[in-house]
Amino acid sequence: MAKSPQVLRIKSKEQFDWLIDHLVLETNRAWDHWDLWGGLDKALAEYATEINQTSQFRRLTIRAHQDSVILRLGRLFDPHPIALSLANLLQTIHHGVTASTLSHLGIKIQQLDLTLLQKDLETLSESDPLVSQLIEIRNEYLAHRASRLVISKLLPTFQREDIEALLNRASSMLEKYGAACGRPHVSRHCAGKTTTNICSNF
Repeated sequence: MAKSPQVLRIKSKEQFDWLIDHLVLETNRAWDHWDLWGGLDKALAEYATEINQTSQFRRLTIRAHQDSVILRLGRLFDPHPIALSLANLLQTIHHGVTASTLSHLGIKIQQLDLTLLQKDLETLSESDPLVSQLIEIRNEYLAHRASRLVISKLLPTFQREDIEALLNRASSMLEKYGAACGRPHVSRHCAGKTTTNICSNF
């Protein structure tokens, strides 16, 4: 049964802004691993001889980027009630608008289509097939290893187009609702940028 998103506890506008910024950071880092994984795959065509001289390093590096993308996406779509996730952020925004629980903190949210917001919430929950598959892989294969998967030798797979679809979904949600909450849009390519403190290590 899919878990319902929960309202995050916010005590100040500074906290609220930082939660949004951190989700942007997490999304940008997921994109960085995605891009590096794709770049290594493309390099195989042109530099196959050089790369295959250290094939074990190549396999380990690509696998690390693959795992990192899934793990970071798992954080963004985490259904846990106290997690800083996209669904819990949108639920907090929804509750803040309908119950006026954020305005007293100085948090101003632009007028939103609450029906559309509710539909967006559904695409971030485990009721969505892609999100459900992501959380299953994160929970039963990466964060933990289910014995039934090892015994059956039927390890889970996730298509690259599905991973990219979730990355785009996370970015579009943050761009849309971040803007509604007055947070500036930040490029999805965080690596190497020095113009924003969102790219700080943590």
